[in-house]
Amino acid sequence: MDNYRRGSHSVYLLTYHIIFVTKYRKRVITDEMGDFIKNHAEYLCGRMNTKVLSIETDGDHMHLLVSMPPDVAPSKLVNMLKSGLSKEVHLKYKGHIQKYLLGDTPFWSSSYFCATTGSVSIETVKKYIEEQRTDEHHRKYVLSGKYSKSKR
Repeated sequence: MDNYRRGSHSVYLLTYHIIFVTKYRKRVITDEMGDFIKNHAEYLCGRMNTKVLSIETDGDHMHLLVSMPPDVAPSKLVNMLKSGLSKEVHLKYKGHIQKYLLGDTPFWSSSYFCATTGSVSIETVKKYIEEQRTDEHHRKYVLSGKYSKSKR
């Protein structure tokens, strides 16, 4: 019962694993930019009464594990995060981004991944997200061939 969150009229445990990828899957996210994105995403989530349980970025994507109240639609959170993060990242890192994306191209791809975490434990999803920037994670995907495009 410790993991349950309480609202004024509800008790809930709704967790989602969300992934955004950069436009054209360009590896534009540096470690510094990733740290900025993570901090700003936590701020934006807090404004929607959404708790970030885990967050990590890699060169071309971001993973979030969030706990949301039942009155927040996942699509609304995704829309707010993608637009808010894109705007702030373009303002702060404009020169760097223009090396990868032309003009006012959106920072994020229009697609996203969102899944409830009911089929696996929260700890399993958190561990997966926190290992995104590790060398072991990259080697695993290069060997499987699924990340072979990362040689850009």
